[in-house]
Amino acid sequence: MTKYLTETILGQELEIIFPKVTFIRDKVVPDSGLQTRPDYRSEELKLIVEFDGDQHYKATQKIKREIQKSETYTQMGYKVVRIPYFVQLSESTIKNLFGIDIKYQQTFPHGFISKTVIMPADFCEMGVLKFQADLDSFEYIRHDIIKSLKDKVIELGDQEFVLPNSMNYLFEE
Repeated sequence: MTKYLTETILGQELEIIFPKVTFIRDKVVPDSGLQTRPDYRSEELKLIVEFDGDQHYKATQKIKREIQKSETYTQMGYKVVRIPYFVQLSESTIKNLFGIDIKYQQTFPHGFISKTVIMPADFCEMGVLKFQADLDSFEYIRHDIIKSLKDKVIELGDQEFVLPNSMNYLFEE
């Protein structure tokens, strides 16, 4: 059975990627001054891993909070890794995100695949900018993500359900 990445599955996969490392889940970082809690934190690695679900693209207030959190954690010496909901774990993403070469079987394709996925057409303006930055950060799988959007246009029959007009340039790539 293929499974797509979720916040819960991310925790299970971190145990495979880092078998001897303990991750603290959903707990306030001491001395951060923040009440928000990162999804996963390793004190040993000084690593914070956040799963960015669709709400991280739809709500300006949430996006601004995540920027503040990432800046605070980085100033505290943590490396902050953010994984967008349309990116799956694979050998290349693990290498890119964590600097680890590992044999890993990808179980779900990158992109906007599921029937219920939230499309970029539903992102707020800051979410669109975040998505554009993510496409640059994940340049090595950009084609897969854009292809999934093109496939969604065919599936849904209307480009406006998939992309905001400001991003139509993606379909020219």
